[in-house]
Amino acid sequence: MNDTSRPVWATAILLVASLSACEMPRFDGPQIQHPPPAFTLNPSTQQDRRMFPDREVLYHDAWVEASWGNFSGIYINGHPGALGPEDVDAARAAAIAMATGSLAEFGELETVEVDGRTAWGWAESWRLENGGLAYVVFRAAVPYDTITYAIDFLTGDPGLKIRPDSLRTIVASFAVGETTANLPLLAVLAAVSLILLHTLRARQRARAEATRTMTLITMPKDEGQGRDRNPALGGDSIAQAITRRLEERQRTAEPGG
Repeated sequence: MNDTSRPVWATAILLVASLSACEMPRFDGPQIQHPPPAFTLNPSTQQDRRMFPDREVLYHDAWVEASWGNFSGIYINGHPGALGPEDVDAARAAAIAMATGSLAEFGELETVEVDGRTAWGWAESWRLENGGLAYVVFRAAVPYDTITYAIDFLTGDPGLKIRPDSLRTIVASFAVGETTANLPLLAVLAAVSLILLHTLRARQRARAEATRTMTLITMPKDEGQGRDRNPALGGDSIAQAITRRLEERQRTAEPGG
């Protein structure tokens, strides 16, 4: 790569890097951004008991997966108001009371960072009579200014049950995704594009100017035809002089010559 092409490539690399820095949400709206493989959106799916069963539901969505009979569901319910840790802890206490007599274990209330804000939640595990693990659950409430999204993730999938922490990670991928125009980034991209265009045009002008000023040398015909003539040979060319001398020797060698 020559020196003149380096600014162009440097500008192009900067442009690509700027575009790659523009990260858009995978799903618009209040949504899990990284659902597990094979999960599909099915908003009509309802759960037996919501995290906040007595609160109005402003928004509902669900991801479900039921391969081999091991049902899994991620439920998203939006409730009015910004709920705090005391509300979430009260919901956990109510869930424990409802599970009395069952083989359920409840984790402590914990904080989770979701969509750049503090959320609160807890983990659950539900066992069979023989001690086997039937379901694992993780629930979290993510408060915004005027609405709180409650996310319940329960699964009987063997691959997820042996990695219960993965439920927390998937719930933490929740975000209110919205594809909007990033004006500062667009301004940077526009400036970089103009620089790249100006550089390319400058190189094209330089090549055109070099071609226009190039001097073409034309060799005259007479000069080309007489380039092997030798004044010492009477103006004949070398080839003509040799031919003429051979002819003279032949005449001399002939009888009576």
